Amino acid sequence: MTAFSELVAATESDLATTLGGFREEGRRIYATSSFQTQSVPLLHLLSQHAGVSVVLIDTGYLFPETYDFAHDLKGRLGFDLKQVRSTRTYAEQCTSSGALLHTRDVDACCRLNKVEPMESLLGPGDVWVSGIRADQTATRASKPRLETDDRGILRYHPMLKWTARDIYQYLREHGLPKHPLESAGYLSIGCLPCTRKWDGSDARSARWEGSSKTECGLHLKSQ
Repeated sequence: MTAFSELVAATESDLATTLGGFREEGRRIYATSSFQTQSVPLLHLLSQHAGVSVVLIDTGYLFPETYDFAHDLKGRLGFDLKQVRSTRTYAEQCTSSGALLHTRDVDACCRLNKVEPMESLLGPGDVWVSGIRADQTATRASKPRLETDDRGILRYHPMLKWTARDIYQYLREHGLPKHPLESAGYLSIGCLPCTRKWDGSDARSARWEGSSKTECGLHLKSQ
């Protein structure tokens, strides 16, 4: 058995055991997804387990291709898709001068449109599954497989040991699609105003150009 096949087998076993335990405990299970190419292996693995709702955090600023890709994957894989969105209108998110928030304060924009909708969805005892990997950022490399935040929400990170190379090998072996914008040079795809084409450096550098920001805030800390 190759190292890659061992990694996949270990992940499949971990998901079966861990998710099964959560279901027996009567917990609600949600999995957030950015619906990028790197999201697809976890979605494929999760689609083999009942009782998991996949969450699309709809900021209102996603690329049209991302919305299409999310619904295409739902049809292909058959998972339950739930969309959440901020209760604040665009007008309520403007600065006092009338500028859209993402043009002045990207941290505040991410909090309003990503962090707060998830905080509203989840309650104590719920499970939040994410596909973050240790090879993406230093913050993610420090994450444990399981953690509990201050609200009593369990966070489960089954893909921590995977690398970008593992992601693409899994896609090839299972005939799974890539995000349609990847072929146009986009490797890390978030909201349209804050995403640029990959420049050949770290993939995350294509997000929030001109700032040191590398995280939207969802995975910065247990809060």
